[in-house]
Order: sequence, then C-alpha cells, then structure tokens
Amino acid sequence: MIWGRGENAGAPEGIGGLTELADPADISAHVSGAKKTVVFFEMTFCPYCIAYKGRIADLVRERSADLAFLRVKLDDPRNPLWERYKIHAVPTVVAFAGGEIVARADSILAFGLSRKKWADFCATL
Repeated sequence: MIWGRGENAGAPEGIGGLTELADPADISAHVSGAKKTVVFFEMTFCPYCIAYKGRIADLVRERSADLAFLRVKLDDPRNPLWERYKIHAVPTVVAFAGGEIVARADSILAFGLSRKKWADFCATL
C-alpha cells in the first residue's frame, strides 16, 4: 500500500526532536558523527510528505534516545542535494552512520512511499 491519505494525513508540522536544517548545505556536518542520523527529505507542499509526518513523529518519539533526526526541505529543484543523494522523489528517508549511507527508503514519483519500504527502513535502524 502506498501512503498518501489516511490516519497520518495532516500531522502537525512541528515534530519535537526533529531538527530542520536552515542551510541544507551543512548536512554533512550533521551526519558525520558517531550517532546514527535519519534524514527526511521532503517538499513543503508534497501531499505524500504531509501524509507521512505522523509516522515520522512516532519514530522520533520512539527512537530519539539512540538516533538523531534531521528534516531537509527540497522545495528548490536546483538544490544540489537532489543530485548528491540521488533523490528522485519525496519523501525520501536516508540513514547515515559516520557520514556513510547505511539505509534508505525512496519514494516512487507520483505514488509516494510504500508502507513496506517504510517498515523495512525502520527495521534496519
């Protein structure tokens, strides 16, 4: 099943424990530490991004003791992070450890992020 509508649609914008990067260019400074870091790449008006925020909030609440969480908005199509992290659709979720990608869940353009991909991603954390 693909998310897009459902119980998590319209989850609140502010998610405690989730840091939004003001300058996405400094992402590498945030993901190079010893603590595993989960980065949520999204766009402000993406309906799939809006729909998954409840699940993100749940993950942050459950795992904030052992994981760091970042939010990166990719509203500008010229943002170099699209290419640097090979993001083809949002939301895309990437986990880093020591600056290296250790897991990711990629959306499918015009379909969003499947529950299975999300569950598989969370299981790797």
